[in-house]
Amino acid sequence: MALFDHCNSRVPHYVALGDSLTVGVGAGIFNPGFVNIYRTMAESALSKPVLFKIYAKTGATSKQILNSLSFPEIASHIRHSEIITLTAGGNDLIQAGKDFLANRNENRLEESLRHASANISEIIHTINQIHIANDPFILRIFNVYNPFPNIKFIDHWLQAFNAHLQNFSKYPHVKIADIYTAFSGRQKFLLSLDHIHPNILGYQVMAETANQLGYDGLLDKK
Repeated sequence: MALFDHCNSRVPHYVALGDSLTVGVGAGIFNPGFVNIYRTMAESALSKPVLFKIYAKTGATSKQILNSLSFPEIASHIRHSEIITLTAGGNDLIQAGKDFLANRNENRLEESLRHASANISEIIHTINQIHIANDPFILRIFNVYNPFPNIKFIDHWLQAFNAHLQNFSKYPHVKIADIYTAFSGRQKFLLSLDHIHPNILGYQVMAETANQLGYDGLLDKK
């Protein structure tokens, strides 16, 4: 992956934060995840090369992603980035779902929803604090798709979580990439053999969903 060159202010920088979706689990060894595909789309839209860094870990919770922002290297790259993507919350809800199946306690699901939403709110706040003032950037947050469409209670909680995420679009530089809708009814075509992570087509859909949100504020940047 490309390293940032802070001396070249004309080249846009992209930081991808998140969990296994940002890692690209399920795409296969020789196929790109959504980060590489989206980076290529951004280069086409901006008519410039885009340098990028990935800071993601399979299984990472929203709290772990929030904590990672305190690392100097990550904070430095966020500070100089024009494009940031975030995948977070899925692992929080998956673990809560497992707990629910074990003890049927809906309070655990509600608690997980609150905590994940609060963590993502703090991630946005922290990114805003880290980023250079008056330097335009965009933050694209992916909501959560449903890999288990036949389990009705899961869909209810996923939609509740996604409704919370939508509230973050009140920030002018933040937009929600609605992959819940993009994947709905197409899971068997877009998920990998583990039936949880996207396959290469699924990652293509993720990248297209983010790309369709545009690059407001960056197209006129010199």
